[in-house]
Amino acid sequence: MAVLEYSFEGFRVKVAERELWCGDALLPVNRYVFDCIAYLIEHRDRAVGRDELVAAVWGRVEITDGHLNQIIARARRALDDNAQAQRLLRTVPGFGYRWVSKVDARETKGAEETAVTPPEIATPAPMPASAAADADAPAEPSPVARVDSPAVRSRRHGWYAVIVALVVLAGGWAILSRLGRVVPASVPAEDVLVADKAVIVLPFLVDAPSESVWLELGAMDLVAERLRAAGLRVSPSRTVVTALHGAHSIKPADYAQIRDVLGGDLIIQGKATRSDETWRIELAAVNASGAEHRIETSGSDAIKAARAAADLLLAATLREPPHDGNTPGADAIRQRLQQAQAASLSNQLELARNILLGIPDTPEFLPEVRLRLAELDFRAGQYDRATDAIGTLLTDPAIAPDDVHRGRALVLRGNLNFRRSDFASAIKDFDAAVAALDATTAPLDLCDALTRRGLTRVALNDSEGALSDYGRAYLLAEQSGDRLRVAHIEAGFGQLQIARHRLELALPHLNAAIDRYEAFGVVERVVTLRSVLIDLYADLLRWSDVLPLSERQWQSRERIGDPGLSLVVFNRQARVLMGVGRYREAAEVVAEAQRRFHDLRPGSVRYLHDMQAELAARTGQPEKTVAAVDAALETWPRDPSFDRYAYLVLLRQRALMAQGRATQEEIEHWLPPDGDGVSTVFLLAKAEWAASQAAGVDSVQAAFDRALARAEDVGLPVLVSLVAQSYVDWLLAQDRRDKAAELAGRVAVWANDDYESALVRVKVFHVLGSRDAWRQSLEKARQLAGERVIPARLAEPPAAR
Repeated sequence: MAVLEYSFEGFRVKVAERELWCGDALLPVNRYVFDCIAYLIEHRDRAVGRDELVAAVWGRVEITDGHLNQIIARARRALDDNAQAQRLLRTVPGFGYRWVSKVDARETKGAEETAVTPPEIATPAPMPASAAADADAPAEPSPVARVDSPAVRSRRHGWYAVIVALVVLAGGWAILSRLGRVVPASVPAEDVLVADKAVIVLPFLVDAPSESVWLELGAMDLVAERLRAAGLRVSPSRTVVTALHGAHSIKPADYAQIRDVLGGDLIIQGKATRSDETWRIELAAVNASGAEHRIETSGSDAIKAARAAADLLLAATLREPPHDGNTPGADAIRQRLQQAQAASLSNQLELARNILLGIPDTPEFLPEVRLRLAELDFRAGQYDRATDAIGTLLTDPAIAPDDVHRGRALVLRGNLNFRRSDFASAIKDFDAAVAALDATTAPLDLCDALTRRGLTRVALNDSEGALSDYGRAYLLAEQSGDRLRVAHIEAGFGQLQIARHRLELALPHLNAAIDRYEAFGVVERVVTLRSVLIDLYADLLRWSDVLPLSERQWQSRERIGDPGLSLVVFNRQARVLMGVGRYREAAEVVAEAQRRFHDLRPGSVRYLHDMQAELAARTGQPEKTVAAVDAALETWPRDPSFDRYAYLVLLRQRALMAQGRATQEEIEHWLPPDGDGVSTVFLLAKAEWAASQAAGVDSVQAAFDRALARAEDVGLPVLVSLVAQSYVDWLLAQDRRDKAAELAGRVAVWANDDYESALVRVKVFHVLGSRDAWRQSLEKARQLAGERVIPARLAEPPAAR
């Protein structure tokens, strides 16, 4: 059998053997990297879209951008390419990738034709069991059961048992059921409805006059709460509404996607129809295999009929419906509460508030009404009014210490204190909330209390306590089937690891949170976390990873409603482009940001001045640098531990020194006293200032050593490299070559991706006269330079030593 072998720039891709060679060396690459390279080479006559490449490499389309970006970055590294040079594998912005290097293809004869893998990459062979441990590969999906498989037969048996139980327990209610075929019942009904995955209750379809439209969400929430109160795992209504992006009319064709997002198995959709004075409520329950049954109830009150329908589902699982109490007028109050909840779920906060204020005071419902009013005030930003309402609720002697309303009220008061940065008071509230909710059967409320306490512990530098809280909260959210809460906790884990300077540990949490938020369509949270991830990759000097992520973020800029958040996207895009030497593109981004955002409030517009300052500094405009930094610092939080604040001060200092306008008073005004929490960048600024003032050699070296020690203690590559750049320049000026060579060795690990680190090595090897090492490092620096100009003296061959 004839097969192809591709050759290019010293590399060979042997398709049949699935091997990548560099010269005589066989390179270890995983199956996804190999398939990616082979497919792009095979289709080198055109650009390949991201979706097409994903389908070709993985054999399915539900792979996240993060996974594809990682494989592209690994493919480039294997081929000694990178996202700046794009010598072989070029990014086509907004579309995908293209192979751009010349390739020689030749036919060879396979020695054992039966063992040869055909070159069609679009349908890769199934992964063997031994490959399951591949750390770069997402888990393979479970095979879909066929209609006649035991799994499907088992589910059908369970549905038959549901119908039998409904007929026995429902009494005079009319019950309609449809099955693909009838088989003997062998699985209890509760095995169907109490599944490993959550039950999903969708908005009701309402066929009635417009004043009853509130039933879409109100009846949905009633059914969901009723099932949850009886012990079923039901996705919270707010999570479902978020996942549906505001759509209330859902078709069965959408069910598979809804299950993928929410992680449920059984989907329940209701319909409320009014005819004359009678309401007819239908609940259609469909499981993942497509088996369906329907329940129909009727009555003069829609809420009563919906509650009865939910209770029939509970009866089918042999579960007792929750007790409703005997308060006179309770049904009317429950209807008003559901109307208020429907308004709240659709973000009509004032309408929800007015409905709640119209409910008469009764001992049974007063705590619930007060708590909901306080929650609405909190969401509306009426913090003082919410605080007063919570204070009244918590001093009510009728509320028991272990009442769920007390626990929820404490969580809300803790949130209020957290918003005011009163972390000491917030932690007390969350401690009390956890203690109260631990004694209840309200797992999602306990989950919220633990999550908020974890966030507060991060603010109080209690990392171990935060880890413990997030761990418990994660399990509760998973067990409750609430994937949106899981996303919140993943984000919290990521932020915690960043606070602990364990950036590599933060990556999987942040990526998981972003994937979940994207599935829910929560654009603002996706943008916020992507910005955090961009900063994280930049701090790690992993430009080949940060570029595609930033480009993806940039493509979403028009979908962001908040102009302040949109400016942050512009800021990160400009900073990334500057970080890889694409100054003209960065200038275009900055100019567009100036046109769009110049009139934002000062707290937001500082991000515009921030990127203006860095662009001016990088392009040699000291006067503009000082002006932009001064504008940014007018509203920048002056926290001496904040690296970005310190970096702006450093840019200002360097610009003043370049202009000859730096004075002792001017410089020292911005430099904080030394201390454990002071940013590495401030220590570097002090060392550079001491060096410029011709201070004693020993004192200058000690200042640089302090900055370097702090950078390495923090563990951020960007800080180590930043200090090394200035320190090496000073050491070479002092002819301290050994120490400079030592620093060049420290930054070597980042020199393949980061221009500044590569340039440090060029400088040192040039002074040392190491021609081979200088030549190699110079070539790498040129590949990474972009529009940055390497000093002419460094491009001249060094004198031999």
